[in-house]
Amino acid sequence: MSDDSYTEVTSESWFSRIGGSFKSIAFGLLLFIAAFPLLWWNEGNSVERYNSLKESQGVVIAVAADAVNPSNDGRLIHVKGLATTDETLKDDVFGVTAPAIVLQRVVTMYQWKESEKTETKEQLGGTKTTTKTYSYSKQWSGDPINSSQFKHAAGHTNPVMPYKSQTFQATNVRLGAFRLTADQVGRLSGAQVLPVQALQMRAPLPDKTPTRMGDGFYLGNNVADPQVGDLQVSFKVIKPADVSIIAQQQGNTFIAYHTKSGGDVDLLQMGLLDANAMFAIAQRENTVMTWIIRAVGFLLMWVGLGMILSPLSVLASVVPFLGDLIAMGTGLLAFLAALLCAMLIIAVAWIFVRPLLAGILIAVAVGSLLAMKFMPRHPAKIAQA
Repeated sequence: MSDDSYTEVTSESWFSRIGGSFKSIAFGLLLFIAAFPLLWWNEGNSVERYNSLKESQGVVIAVAADAVNPSNDGRLIHVKGLATTDETLKDDVFGVTAPAIVLQRVVTMYQWKESEKTETKEQLGGTKTTTKTYSYSKQWSGDPINSSQFKHAAGHTNPVMPYKSQTFQATNVRLGAFRLTADQVGRLSGAQVLPVQALQMRAPLPDKTPTRMGDGFYLGNNVADPQVGDLQVSFKVIKPADVSIIAQQQGNTFIAYHTKSGGDVDLLQMGLLDANAMFAIAQRENTVMTWIIRAVGFLLMWVGLGMILSPLSVLASVVPFLGDLIAMGTGLLAFLAALLCAMLIIAVAWIFVRPLLAGILIAVAVGSLLAMKFMPRHPAKIAQA
């Protein structure tokens, strides 16, 4: 809910907008060029990961967790069982202890947040008026919000966050006769809420009285009426749980297995899974990440080309309706050109690994090229369309 707001109205002349649009060409070109190595690296990395997982699936051996066989040193092994520890973890700041593999302190603070809403209007002659409305509301946030950067900071000051969230890990986590690395412990999931009965704070805050709230604590004067700077503190733990690991055996612990394909394999999944299931999950994760980076690369190209072509719509914006039409045309042109370039890069990278996928991508690229060929090139034709 918004508590108050601040509005700022600015105007930019047609000549100023033209100058700004020409300056944006350089930045747009930078974005467009940067997308090429990103997409190329992504495809190479995806192919490498795909091949590394396939190679590893052919050489992995299943071993029992209850004994370490020295003859398996240097080999890729699959082991599953109960991950556990004898350690008791402690948060010294709040005096909370728990026999667990991981102890997580979760802290949120009641803070001011700034939201921005922008509206632009073009007038006859090319002048653009921009109205920015900054609204201020209070919310709980686990990250400190820097109120000094607010457009209207007066009356919306956030104090320094005295405590932040923190994670504590056991140093000796066992999987039968094996020992998990710190990185593997950090990848464990399935944290559960830890009910806390009392806090033994090392340095109590003078103006914040701890009050029990649910399974955690409220640090403030009134739970029903939170004030900026009040804190909520709760805790979570990861208890002993079943895990499955595929990695290279090194003594009684693990390291990443370096494949001939050039990639490293160090897989961990919660639960008791066989090797094939773990490799299937890893391949799906590789596919998802590949498409995410593809989308990022495509957007960089699209935005970059849009900025390069932006002077055309600004030049035509002396008549707002015509400027909007040109902007639509250049936006479509930028989309098709970005799609063409992105599909060609992806196709070339995959052509020797998945010829069918490469063929489909090339077909999409050719379709984009044909669409651009038959697009109206003259503003008047776009207006008549």
